[in-house]
Amino acid sequence: MTMEHANPEDLDLYALGALDGEDKQALEAHMASCAACRRQLAAARQRTALIGLSAPPLAPPPGLKNALLQQARAARPAGASRPALKPAGKIRWGLRFSLGFALASALLAFAAFEFARQDLERGRRIEQLQAQVDGDAAALQAMGQITGAPDSAEIALLEQPGGPPGQARVVYNARMGMGIYSGQIAPAPAGKTYQLWLVPASGAPVSAGLVDANQQNGAVVMRLAPGVAAKAFAVTLEPLGGMPQPTGPKVLVGLVNAG
Repeated sequence: MTMEHANPEDLDLYALGALDGEDKQALEAHMASCAACRRQLAAARQRTALIGLSAPPLAPPPGLKNALLQQARAARPAGASRPALKPAGKIRWGLRFSLGFALASALLAFAAFEFARQDLERGRRIEQLQAQVDGDAAALQAMGQITGAPDSAEIALLEQPGGPPGQARVVYNARMGMGIYSGQIAPAPAGKTYQLWLVPASGAPVSAGLVDANQQNGAVVMRLAPGVAAKAFAVTLEPLGGMPQPTGPKVLVGLVNAG
């Protein structure tokens, strides 16, 4: 009697590469004219692919496949012959259960990994927000100290001839070695950055850090060595990342009023 469809067990074995010989040839001949069995084979291949992704690669011992096939053939009753295609109702539930259990385990492992990844991302985000809050609080405290000190000086930084438009101001306290910079300049060209400098009464300029083009609403707190008297502040255009000493043109300059 000719069977309409292939045994699902044979499709699973074929997807795993464990079906060969006459059984494989008979199944391939049947699938050539049976679209339903071809769809079932595609689903079986998807299941085996998911199972393979759920565990690290592991090479089977040499000869395992032949040993399993020999054990299966030896378990058949003597003289029994296997039909070309078995009825779909006669399924070895052991293999089907094993494949289903492995697939469920893979899905559970993936779900657990995804939950753990989301928890880790949330933890990192919370840490970043906490660091930002702490940094903002420290900056506000420093600004209050600088602006409230009677010996702090305010310096206006003006654009230079031929340079980009902009202006800024610095509130500096030499005793504390701290200052506040706020201002706005035209955006720097690609590959360039703006760098703020304290020009001391004697000696080389001291870097006070990088500044953005638009710091009008977000002031920068400068922390320098206490006791450094300044005669001027300047913003120069430098290579991206800044330089240990100014190399580019001055775009903003402000002199400290000695009086």
